[in-house]
Amino acid sequence: MIVYSVSEITSIIKEKITPIGWVWVQGEVSNLRPHSSGHIYFSLKDENSILKGVIFKNDARHLDYKLEEGRIFQVFGRIDIWEKASQYQIIGEKVLPGELGTFYLRFEEIKKKLERKGFFEERFKREIPKFPKKVGIITSAEGAAIRDVLKIIKKRFPPITVIVRPTLVQGDGSSTDVINAIREFEEFGDVDLLIITRGGGSIEDLWAFNEEEVAEEIFNAKIPIISAIGHERDFSISDFVADQRAATPTEAGGLAVPSRDEITVNLNNFKRGLARSIYQKMEFYKSSLGTIEKSYAIRRPLFTFEMKQQYLDHLQDSLIKSGRRRAQILQERLRNLTLKSPDLSTKSNQVSNLENRLESSINLLLKERKQKIKSLESTIQATSYEKTLRRGYSIVRKEKEIIRDSQKLKRGDQLNIRFYQGSSKAIVEETEQ
Repeated sequence: MIVYSVSEITSIIKEKITPIGWVWVQGEVSNLRPHSSGHIYFSLKDENSILKGVIFKNDARHLDYKLEEGRIFQVFGRIDIWEKASQYQIIGEKVLPGELGTFYLRFEEIKKKLERKGFFEERFKREIPKFPKKVGIITSAEGAAIRDVLKIIKKRFPPITVIVRPTLVQGDGSSTDVINAIREFEEFGDVDLLIITRGGGSIEDLWAFNEEEVAEEIFNAKIPIISAIGHERDFSISDFVADQRAATPTEAGGLAVPSRDEITVNLNNFKRGLARSIYQKMEFYKSSLGTIEKSYAIRRPLFTFEMKQQYLDHLQDSLIKSGRRRAQILQERLRNLTLKSPDLSTKSNQVSNLENRLESSINLLLKERKQKIKSLESTIQATSYEKTLRRGYSIVRKEKEIIRDSQKLKRGDQLNIRFYQGSSKAIVEETEQ
């Protein structure tokens, strides 16, 4: 027979209880005792049983609702055992008044269902337009939400067109009215963005925006939608499904339209950057043009081809001399052959053929080179400044500087004007931009 100690049997019981894990438990609160340590001790009871419970200090600070003696509450926590007293208990983290429990559990059920369908995935989110022309607002015609949204929109971008569709936002028929409002904007088709919003409230007040039908309508809409339901701490199913969630109605207005002041600043910065870039490019090309103008190739454009021509003449002379020396060597070898050589005449013919072929190749090469040089000379002559002058243009110089801008001249300056034929001198009397 095995004999257990009290601690051992308690540990065995704890091992059996712990796997129960996290649960929601509903019951009437009794023996409520907030401790000076910050912990809250209580019991949950029904007609047949009592369950001890504790909410530790760190969780007690963040409770949305306070436990009240004698009222029905739902407590979310994990089942564990307090070994000192051999007592099982619930270690709570959240509490909801009993009348809210049904709403909360239904909220979690709908959220998980839509999450499995992929309604919350980023790949289905439509892009919020940066510069909408018309914005539609679905909200109550009364209350702070519509005033907050309109105020921030008109402040950030006054020219924007806003269309408000007054809608029921709580109570019977509110979810149907929200759905109809979305469909009406879809049918209208002349808005770039929708804002669905309302002020804060209890979970019952916000429930229209947790309905599965409303979520499906938002998901299937073709117009991008911003959802701003309640205050910053409030979350609705609509917020999860919408293309973007705003913490407050004011933030929704800020997300919907750009700031005209920011746009103006950005445009001015872009304008200055563009002007600076153009100026730098002009200075670069001006410097490059000055370098080209001073180059020897521009001042004497035919010089390079004259040098090539000289090289070609030298190459022609060298090839001819080399060919002649080669022919002399072959002729000398023929003389050394005996007269009895049976193929002497054949060798002589081969040498003559080689000599003719060599001379033909040299002449052909020289002809091709000369034609190429003539073609390049024609191109240079066609684009030379003399051709430009022949078309009626002229070159104006002040001393040795070529004048391209009248701002560099003043009254009384002496100018030298070069024409295609001849030149003239002139004195500046007046300049115009």
